[in-house]
Amino acid sequence: MKINIPLLILIILTLSFSSCAKKEESTTAAASNICTTCDPLTSTTTADGSITVGSVELSGKYATSCFTNVSTLIDDDDAPSDAKSYGFLFIVRGNDNATQETNYYTDSTCTTKGYTKKNVFDNVTVGSASGSNHQVAVNLTKVKFLVTTTVAETWAEAEKCSSCDLIVNTEYIMNISAAVQKEYNQWNVSAKTFEMGSANIDNYDDTELNGVKYTKQ
Repeated sequence: MKINIPLLILIILTLSFSSCAKKEESTTAAASNICTTCDPLTSTTTADGSITVGSVELSGKYATSCFTNVSTLIDDDDAPSDAKSYGFLFIVRGNDNATQETNYYTDSTCTTKGYTKKNVFDNVTVGSASGSNHQVAVNLTKVKFLVTTTVAETWAEAEKCSSCDLIVNTEYIMNISAAVQKEYNQWNVSAKTFEMGSANIDNYDDTELNGVKYTKQ
């Protein structure tokens, strides 16, 4: 499965599991829709260890800007109707572990989270390089959902995980079957930035960067 997306579009992957709705999160970030005065995004996930990608050590927390172009996402059922802004984080949790996080916020400054989804990656394996990009294989072992409003709860149960019984302010953990955990992707890492691509669940063919930059915090 390969999803092609234009520049500055990020798709946070949700595989087609028997227990989860086949609905992917798609977000479009334009320069005119970035909050330039907002504080950096935060995550409760603890950073630890490092992952070597070529000659660079990927470690700590990386975050995108705070994006405010939410109306189209709401119209497309890609965001809860009480969302006013959104952003993404990537946290290295160990020497072969990482978490990719999507947040929708109920204010326009990416301060108060209404919906959080964490893709938990284990067994991160860095492979061949193509220029400054590296092939990376991961196991998506868990998906964690947290909603803090009833609006986000209703939306997430309808659009992201149809069999989930979400409870406001209580994290829901969905364990992924070993048979469908493997994902293939490309990463680009510098001393201060991180960028990933649209994952492919079959192989590395046609994986490409998606144009959304994370900056080291």
